[in-house]
Amino acid sequence: MVNKQKSAVFFSANCDDAAKAEVHQSLQIPTEALGERYLGLPTTIGKVMDGVFDYVPDRIRNFVNGWGERSLSCAGREVLLKSNAQAVPTYPMSCFKLPANVCKKMRKYITNYWWGSSIDSHKIHWQRWSKLTRTKADGGMGFEDLPLFNQALLGKQGWQLMMRPDSLCARVLKGKYYPHGDFLSATRKKRSSEHGELFCGVEKR
Repeated sequence: MVNKQKSAVFFSANCDDAAKAEVHQSLQIPTEALGERYLGLPTTIGKVMDGVFDYVPDRIRNFVNGWGERSLSCAGREVLLKSNAQAVPTYPMSCFKLPANVCKKMRKYITNYWWGSSIDSHKIHWQRWSKLTRTKADGGMGFEDLPLFNQALLGKQGWQLMMRPDSLCARVLKGKYYPHGDFLSATRKKRSSEHGELFCGVEKR
């Protein structure tokens, strides 16, 4: 059963007070959720996304700053980057398409530590990042290409929407974004929120 004392209701900015009161009374949950993030994800995203996902590269920066004091071999730095730094954005990337500048910051922190053992190091990068993202069998290091990794995770969510059309998430998104079609035929609406367009990879190009 739902513990209503520990539950909260989240409303969009466009919801008026009368509708809020009606929902509170119907659900018998008086608490309103006002947090900036829920389960590590931002709760509200508008048309302007500047700064919304800055916490993701900041977390990577904090990780790498803590490793800078250690004198690690290339193998040690590789293990830390792949098991920790690259794991940080996995959850946000599975729900949102992160802005290009956020991916660029994460790549900068990873490559600086890889080549210089420090996040603020300006040592020479002897290979292009595109080569480092290749598999070791192809002469690379197997690092994640962050934008492509983001796209793959969103594609996985899209696959779930198609394979499980009766799930709550699929039904909610279908009712709002493609009520008369299917996921593959969905188009971007002019007044759609960035949250709705990006969640579960609904955004189309």
